[in-house]
Amino acid sequence: MPSSFANLLRQHRRAASLSQAGLAERAGLSVDAVSGLERGVRRYPRRETVLALADVLDLNAPDQAELLTAAKRRAQVAVFPAAVVPRQLPLAAGDFIGREAELGTLRQALAGTAEALRVLTITGMGGVGKTALAIQAAHESVAQFPDGQVYVDLRGFGPGTATAPLDALREVLSVFGIQPDELAADEAQAVAKYRTLLADRRMLVVLDNAADAQQVLPLLPGSARCAVIVTSRLDLPAIAGTIRVPLEVPPLAESLRLLATVARRTLTDDPAWTQVVEHCGGLPLAIRIAGARLAARPNWPVSHLAERLADERRRLDELEIDAGTGVRTTLNLSIDHLRESDDPIDVRAAAVFAFLGLVESPDASARQVAALAGCSERDAATALERLVDVHLLASPAPERYRMHDLLRVAAVEHANRVLTPDERTAARVRWLERLSAVAWRALQHAGHGATREAWLSPDWWASAMNLGHEESLEWLDDERELIVPALHQGAAGTAFEQELAIRLAVGLNSYYTQRRRWFDWALAMNEVKDIAIASGDHIAAGLVLHDLGAALGEQERYEEAVPFVVQGADEADLSEEESLQGLCLLMLGHLLERVGRYQEAIPYAIRARDLNLRLQLPRRIAYACMSLGILQLKVGSKELGLAEFDQALAWLADPEHQRFRASILLNLAVTSRELGDHAEAITALESCIAVCEGTDLALIASEAQHELGRVALAQERYPAALDHFRLALTVAEREKNWLQQAAIEVDIGHTLHATDQPTEARRHWRTALAIHQENGAPTTTIEALLGMAAT
Repeated sequence: MPSSFANLLRQHRRAASLSQAGLAERAGLSVDAVSGLERGVRRYPRRETVLALADVLDLNAPDQAELLTAAKRRAQVAVFPAAVVPRQLPLAAGDFIGREAELGTLRQALAGTAEALRVLTITGMGGVGKTALAIQAAHESVAQFPDGQVYVDLRGFGPGTATAPLDALREVLSVFGIQPDELAADEAQAVAKYRTLLADRRMLVVLDNAADAQQVLPLLPGSARCAVIVTSRLDLPAIAGTIRVPLEVPPLAESLRLLATVARRTLTDDPAWTQVVEHCGGLPLAIRIAGARLAARPNWPVSHLAERLADERRRLDELEIDAGTGVRTTLNLSIDHLRESDDPIDVRAAAVFAFLGLVESPDASARQVAALAGCSERDAATALERLVDVHLLASPAPERYRMHDLLRVAAVEHANRVLTPDERTAARVRWLERLSAVAWRALQHAGHGATREAWLSPDWWASAMNLGHEESLEWLDDERELIVPALHQGAAGTAFEQELAIRLAVGLNSYYTQRRRWFDWALAMNEVKDIAIASGDHIAAGLVLHDLGAALGEQERYEEAVPFVVQGADEADLSEEESLQGLCLLMLGHLLERVGRYQEAIPYAIRARDLNLRLQLPRRIAYACMSLGILQLKVGSKELGLAEFDQALAWLADPEHQRFRASILLNLAVTSRELGDHAEAITALESCIAVCEGTDLALIASEAQHELGRVALAQERYPAALDHFRLALTVAEREKNWLQQAAIEVDIGHTLHATDQPTEARRHWRTALAIHQENGAPTTTIEALLGMAAT
């Protein structure tokens, strides 16, 4: 069956890397004329027009003859004489690159003979190169199928309606001289004729762009002598026994080669090449369009195109060839396919896709999308799984969903197009309210603290009342990576969104402290710091600034933390809220101690103790006594210092204060180790571990093990140090506490370096460096260690 004039023209134009406008200009035609020819509106152009087009496209004689033949009017469908073998495969891409693993799978499956029909299904998102791979594999396997190759575009994802199986069968059967009117409307008769005619033939059938399995099944031959290659954006599980070839974006090196080949340029080490590929998300269709733009504009440096693609708002515009052709169109076809479906799940998935345009984090969760879309988690999960089915999403883990970079841009455009500003705001508000409810529920279980108690409203966690303490923490664990992006989005939103962002941030205190996620805590507080100060709510601003200082202090970034807590103390004074004043004074005394300003810190610690005594806040009094104890020890008053620690522990005699008792014992141990009092440190650490036994305080217990390792390292008991470090590391890895994990890796490196094992030490320091780099944490100190080890 000969290809239509429209298909041939489009193939040749793309092979020449020309846009419709470019072809029109060189052939002396209008853009509308070329567009009409490619859309089939003008099916039979004049011979002079065809020759002009062929000349611009630089076609060889056979291709020119084929184009002229396709432009002729025909009274009936062309029929291949019995002696002619159908060769209907479209042109293979002359610049096809890579995909060796997938091609290997296809070659092997198509080679030789088989006991059953071979069906190979190539699946993946739009623009990932399914058709190009199928055609390449088919051309390479022509010799295996001497009776011919048939190609059918099923138009499953594209403008207009998909090709009905009966219409596709009529096209294929015309190859064998069977006219469409001979089949009437009987699909079963057509299937029987089709399978009978192919029964004794070795033929390859390529079914491109399938909408679903129901479209494909009638087109499968019944003979093992044949083979079928199917391409689809769906996985088509209903086709039994198929060999599945899923396509992802190719590796960077392969993508760079493709870009350079299409651009007709020599690949260099200029980072702009990589930037262009990254802005294209590695998607072959996008890379080909970018390469064609560079080929058509030889005076453009690659960096210029990289700069143009860097703007997400213009990126899809840059990756359009002409109206209705390009990355945006290709991606939107999948959404249109769902929206126009008769299946209510497809329609719901299309509606849910719009809300994915509001997600700023790399991944989304079913809970998040349910809140954004205002539906149940079950309905959200069903819709999201359907989006995975059509390769609009990937699912790296259960109920976790990830979108290709260009699809993310398309989703934002889609959200802005189909959702009103009020609908977008309402969606973001629902997600902030849900996060806030669970955070405050976790805080309620742990105890709000006097300052938060004076500020909160019980309504904030009403929707999360069904969650227990550990359930609340685990819920937040699951959504942890989505919290900071939600705060960032809220801080840039409406006044009410900003209010919710501040509420959420303040409510996260208990979660972050219990889970020891100090780096996340600092990021969260930093997102809302400015809007909290600008809000005029001095209690909220004081709490945010205090928590930011506390989070930085836990990362040993003391100098950086002090100004924030000083500012928080100023906000506390403006609020006239004594409990907030006591909280900030206590933190300020602690931070000044850590930077060695002991005499300056003591008055703050005393004021904090006295103020909290007046307010009768046991935990605050205990921490103030601890702070004074540390300071007394640091200035050489051991007896006074230990007495203050005893007072601190006495205020925490209630069993519900175990976590705080363990924390104070851990601080006593750290101080004692820093002062060289290893015996006191070991006693405190053993007591700390004893308090943690039989509780949910595994993270504090692992920090105590880490400290025992540091004590053993200071005493040059290296085997014991490594034992303690490894015990602590097991818990840190299990709990995904990357900050502690990196700190332990550093200390293991110190221990190995001290025992003349520099290679092993560097390995652990490199692990710590990689952890910091992955999480965007400072790396200077670890890099210095690696530099030291190299000398």
